[in-house]
Amino acid sequence: MLLLAVTVSTLLNYHRALTLGFSQQWQQRQAWQVAGQALLGREVEGWQIQRQQRSITLGCVLEHVTVNGPQQRTASLARLNCH
Repeated sequence: MLLLAVTVSTLLNYHRALTLGFSQQWQQRQAWQVAGQALLGREVEGWQIQRQQRSITLGCVLEHVTVNGPQQRTASLARLNCH
């Protein structure tokens, strides 16, 4: 009976750890999606968006976006835009 209780307790703790990991992974994936939307110029409610642009060469601009959202999730993306 003791072995069964220890096994069940261990499995429940493992399940809780997996659930937490998947939740954090989903939240981070959402942050990357919001950063991608921000690079396209779209605003997403509930997220703080910081944009920076810097000229690299004639006709090329480096765009950098950092987003901060719920659950303290942050993501940064950059893209080189040349005309």
